[in-house]
Amino acid sequence: MELKLEVKPTKKNILNFKPIDLSAKEIIESYTKPWNIGCSDLSFANLFIWGANGKMEYAELENVLYIKLDFEKVPTYLWAPIPKYGIDIDYRKAVYTAIDYMKAIGVEPTLRSVWTPFKEKIEKYCPELCIQPLEMTWDYVYERESLATLRGKKLHGKRNHINKFMSKYPDYAYVMLEDSMIEDCIALYNDWSGQKEETSIELFDERTSVMLALRYRKALGLTGGCIFVKNELVAFTVGERLSEDMQLIHIEKAKADIDGAYPMINQQYVLHECQDVKYINREEDMGLEGMRKAKRSYHPIKMIEKYFVSTRDLSNEKGIWLQ
Repeated sequence: MELKLEVKPTKKNILNFKPIDLSAKEIIESYTKPWNIGCSDLSFANLFIWGANGKMEYAELENVLYIKLDFEKVPTYLWAPIPKYGIDIDYRKAVYTAIDYMKAIGVEPTLRSVWTPFKEKIEKYCPELCIQPLEMTWDYVYERESLATLRGKKLHGKRNHINKFMSKYPDYAYVMLEDSMIEDCIALYNDWSGQKEETSIELFDERTSVMLALRYRKALGLTGGCIFVKNELVAFTVGERLSEDMQLIHIEKAKADIDGAYPMINQQYVLHECQDVKYINREEDMGLEGMRKAKRSYHPIKMIEKYFVSTRDLSNEKGIWLQ
């Protein structure tokens, strides 16, 4: 295992990163929530569940929040600096503070998942930097009404799957996720992951993230839903209210041998837990073809765009940097 040395703050490297635990929720949300741009990355729950074991850390400096990401097999990088909303700061200085930090720890300076408002700031204050779209990180956003009713020719196939499910399993039950169901959810996830070879499972330690979302859902403000057939859990999902008009779906898993289980949990959670929102954010596809096909099949109304920023053109090194 590669040994990672702790980086001490210096005059050139003055960012002091800390673990993202529950005690950081109020601090981080004081930066992220006021921006209200509908981006899944700005959810504290996402930071907490995916950033476990040091994979994500945060630092504050001069009214700016910095998020560092350090996943196995992926070069260390930062998100765009997130300033306190409504406070006038030197954004160019904030960007170069992040760049200098990455230089100090010996990695190629890159900012990823740069959301449109911050991309526009970088274009304005740091025009010399290279900016490219990073489509694998774009969030899929749908109209709530569309996912709830599945009306229209484009969603005919989804309605068919649900009708087949209801015909085959007329005694199914949708219930809100409770503590007593957590072990069943973990068992379903273990069974699901055992049949998959997706790189995301290992790369992002997905099992840990699922367990954290389930066990800490109340502290994180998450809600969940489950579908049972003859008292057996066949699907579950976990999400949160990201903003006044948008629900964010974090996790959705179902038994592979139950035809229609995915469309069913998708629709039922929207019907029961998302009554008063306009949009549903189902996060990114991570560049996985199967996930991309599934998310596009529901016909998103828009995408939350994100970008890749670097100090030099890395387009010829796409396999490393733009994965």
